[in-house]
Order: sequence, then structure tokens, then C-alpha cells
Amino acid sequence: MSVRAVRNNNPGNIRIGEDWQGLMPPAEMTPEQAAEHEFCVFKTPVYGFRAMAMIFHAYHKKHGISTLRQAISRWAPPSENNTAAYIRAVCDATGYGPDEDFPFTGRPAQQMALLKAVSIHEAGGWFFSQSDLADGVRMVM
Repeated sequence: MSVRAVRNNNPGNIRIGEDWQGLMPPAEMTPEQAAEHEFCVFKTPVYGFRAMAMIFHAYHKKHGISTLRQAISRWAPPSENNTAAYIRAVCDATGYGPDEDFPFTGRPAQQMALLKAVSIHEAGGWFFSQSDLADGVRMVM
């Protein structure tokens, strides 16, 4: 599949850097995955969703981020993205306003809505399963 997020089992297009649980060992990668030098390649989308959930939890707990505007501005900075459009898309999908407190922890349904919205924006559509999303979020709870 040509969609990078799908090929890499990385629904949020998380950049290489952290030693995430579930990263694909290079020896097990396809040639396309092995050629990836910018974004993480996970064994399954579940691990990609888990990493996304952990990042948003850290935004809240370690950095004091409490709104979608703050979170998406950090996730997708204006230097690389149309952050305003990204924020609107995530707000529309989650039903939360950009400056309203968002439950980044402890509310799986809202977290799943956030991760799904980010994944749709990153991948250009919904290409993953709801069960993989739920399992990834559950791994962080």
C-alpha cells in the first residue's frame, strides 16, 4: 500500500526517536519499510496507536497541555503543517472546542476519537481498524 502511515503501521506518522514498544526490527521489515528514515515502523497498528496515546498522555501530564489547540499545535507545528486546519478537523471529529479542556487521560472513548481524527488527518483517510485503535488505547490505560 502506498499510504506511508499504513505501510509503517504508524497511524500518527510518529517520527523516529523514541525506542517505542512494538517497533519493527529491521530484519523483519519489507524493503519499503527498511527505506524509511523519517518515521517509525511498528510491528502492528496497535503499537502505533499505543505510542500515539502515550504521546498525548505525556503532553498532558508532563507539559500541562489541556486543550486540543495546544496538543495539535505541538503534534503538528505550523512550520510543517496547516495547524489551524488540523485543529479544526480534530475538533470537528471529537466534538470538543479548540480551547475546551480535553480528557487526554482516563476517558478511552474520547482518546479513541482524538487518535482516530489524528490518524485520518495524517493518512488522508481511515485505513485502520477500530479494534486496533481500541487495543492501542487499552494498552496505555
